[in-house]
Amino acid sequence: MTFPSSPGNYLNPDDDELEGFKSRLNEQLAPASHISSPSDWDIADTLAQWWRPNFETFMYPFLPAHVTRPKECKKLYMLQLPANKVLSVPKNMKLLAVPLFELYDNTARYGPQLSALPHLLSRYNFEFVDEKGEVVAVTPGGGPFE
Repeated sequence: MTFPSSPGNYLNPDDDELEGFKSRLNEQLAPASHISSPSDWDIADTLAQWWRPNFETFMYPFLPAHVTRPKECKKLYMLQLPANKVLSVPKNMKLLAVPLFELYDNTARYGPQLSALPHLLSRYNFEFVDEKGEVVAVTPGGGPFE
């Protein structure tokens, strides 16, 4: 079984999942001049995983009971970018910021996995922190917690 880590990139079955994912992130998004270790990436949580039981295009959010050897498992992680990390997007790729309200219920444009992101992120409260380390806003809700 292989685990995709980024578009067009897979981990070998014997690789450690999180360490392999961090290494692929460094390979894809760290500039060649910037030496960084895989431990710089803070992987917070696994948001979802989808299973491809055979060679069809549809992926299931569960492993069907009759499948003993799935062809693919795709996982979606939430990670926090460290302050000291320098990102570099390869020339053959494009970094695109898409607001969550555009992803919501837009399966036709973004596919079932990306359009599920607002649902998957709805269980989290996000805190926005300033340079001093103080919480300045919280979503959902607005102001910082007391």
